[in-house]
Amino acid sequence: MKPMQGKRVLITGPTSGVGKEMAAQLADMGAEVILGCRDLKKGKQTAAEITRRTGSSTVVVMQIDTSSQASIREFARQFRKKYRRLDVLINNASGNRGTLPKVASADGIELTFATNVLGYFLLTQELLNLLKAGAPARILNVASAFASDLDLDDLQFERRRFESFKAYAQSKACDRLLTWAMARRLKESGVTVNAMTPGLITDTLLYRNAEPELVARLRQYSGGRTIPQGADTAVWLASAPEVEGWSGKFFEDRGELECEFRKEKDEEKLWKICEELTSAP
Repeated sequence: MKPMQGKRVLITGPTSGVGKEMAAQLADMGAEVILGCRDLKKGKQTAAEITRRTGSSTVVVMQIDTSSQASIREFARQFRKKYRRLDVLINNASGNRGTLPKVASADGIELTFATNVLGYFLLTQELLNLLKAGAPARILNVASAFASDLDLDDLQFERRRFESFKAYAQSKACDRLLTWAMARRLKESGVTVNAMTPGLITDTLLYRNAEPELVARLRQYSGGRTIPQGADTAVWLASAPEVEGWSGKFFEDRGELECEFRKEKDEEKLWKICEELTSAP
């Protein structure tokens, strides 16, 4: 019997990079994998590739745009209609606008924050009862070692000059804060939540809008880290028996890292902001 046989995994942002690799590896381990995709055509192509690679017949494609709250809510409604439990949620869909200018989401929120932070927050809240029904269940937030420029009083760069890489770095710091706040709330629920960084992988769509000189410097710094190497820790956290019960931790290369952003006051401030920005109309 395969190690993830009978387990249901939902992963967002699965059509490229580490997300695609995570989905393929978990499908190969026997999991039923639901691909939460913005682009259904790409999603179906990805599902076909994973099926060819793994032989899995349980790869499902569902549409979701994690920058849009209406899309997240509709996705969750359809998901709850179709399924009664969820074993693993991997919040992976992420955007980095490279050198592109500031843009608002459909909800009027700065797009990087809307996608990378509110998308994680709202989707998790919408599916929380299914995760509890699947307990012991796991939530995994794909964060980054590239985290900085956190300003909880200016999360949408209304005062500061917008710089897309600073917006991305801030959003990844926020993902960690949300993980710690969520772990406290889910204590004793049977649902664990952890964060991880895949490391610096420049050969992904995340850096498609970055300046070539920056990508070259990052590639030199990263030492040529591969996509499978980046996906490994996430797959381990989603599947390994030895991590059962671990929660509120931050990992890279299967090792726990210290997090400079652990401060309960800030975590709770961000949580309240996310609640306010995602309150149903």
